Amino acid sequence: MSDSEIKPDAQIKELKEEIKKLKKKPDSKTEVSYMAEIASLKKEKLDLNKQLKGAIHEHGLFQAIAEELPDLIQPMEELPPVTVIRDKGAKEEHLVIHLSDLHADEIVHANQVGGTEEFNFGVACCRAEKYVQTILEWTRDLNKLKFPVVHILAYGDNSSGEIHESVGRSEFKNQFKNCLAIGQLMALMYRDIAAAFPYVKVYCVAGNHGRRSIKKDYHGAHNNWDYLIYKMTQLHCADIKNIEFAIPDCYSINIDINGHGFNIQHGDDIKSWNGIPFYGIERKTRRMVALQAALGNKIDYFVMGHFHALTNSADLKGETIINGAFPATNPYGYESFSGYREPMQLVHGVSKTYGATWRLPVKIKDAANEAKGPKRYKVDFENFGRVVPFDSGIKTFTPTR
Repeated sequence: MSDSEIKPDAQIKELKEEIKKLKKKPDSKTEVSYMAEIASLKKEKLDLNKQLKGAIHEHGLFQAIAEELPDLIQPMEELPPVTVIRDKGAKEEHLVIHLSDLHADEIVHANQVGGTEEFNFGVACCRAEKYVQTILEWTRDLNKLKFPVVHILAYGDNSSGEIHESVGRSEFKNQFKNCLAIGQLMALMYRDIAAAFPYVKVYCVAGNHGRRSIKKDYHGAHNNWDYLIYKMTQLHCADIKNIEFAIPDCYSINIDINGHGFNIQHGDDIKSWNGIPFYGIERKTRRMVALQAALGNKIDYFVMGHFHALTNSADLKGETIINGAFPATNPYGYESFSGYREPMQLVHGVSKTYGATWRLPVKIKDAANEAKGPKRYKVDFENFGRVVPFDSGIKTFTPTR
């Protein structure tokens, strides 16, 4: 008789026998191991369920978003290239542009901070305009230097994210819209810079405000709103041929800029004592120098943001560069420790022989212009990529490749 011909009553009888075996109490010698195995299996099941939920939340959501982005975002048109006449025999340097702590979706009302600051997405756009305009004008006047490569170091906190209930007080009251807007703003900046220089490299690492876990998940650098913003920016710039993006799945990277080693991180892992981060910076950078030296690598410069205060410090043979921020303060900083720092971002040159040479801390706040609103960087949710053309205002530029 084949299996298919077994009668229902016979199947029921077999099931009853199996149930009896399962219900039978094990021998006393094996009972402890039996119960231990059950407990182990229950724990394993619980752990697997947690991992499954986390994987669905982390990878499912962001993967689904990433897959839809190419259909949502229309690449921007490449601007006509511009050049400026340099002195004969101009020396070559690489240009380094720092971009961190935009917090572009944050809203700060003047009455909340003693009239010291007024900040929102429109103000962030104005400050981005001033930053790019200053870079173009400054490098235009450096006739004795030429910049074949531009390195844009983007190291996080582009959005204030979900922590501290920030979304409800953000510009668009929706984190997806916040990211869409900031991604387009950053792309506008990169597009304008790419038109004035032969080659642009963009390095992207995430900050702490964009994290989606309660505590920092060191295995989930891409589980971060900064990552989504960077991907949107990259898609906006897809048709700009001289821009290259690096968005690694880690919180810090080591790169070479014109023969000099740079370590890039956001800086939120630095421990402070009495509100002073420099002891923590010295400790971490010293250990990183030793670690990389053991691997045959040399770090000349450590780059970080997070502290919203543009500073430089040197130790041993290395140097630490801390970038500024777009907002000057917010209610927490103002009330907690009377915090206010001039909004600044750093740009500098790197010589193959001398390392970091000239430095320009760009003061990006201009209250008079900000009151009028942005002129060029305007977000268009309906037609991503169709934006107001950029006019550099620099008449000495000649539109030629």
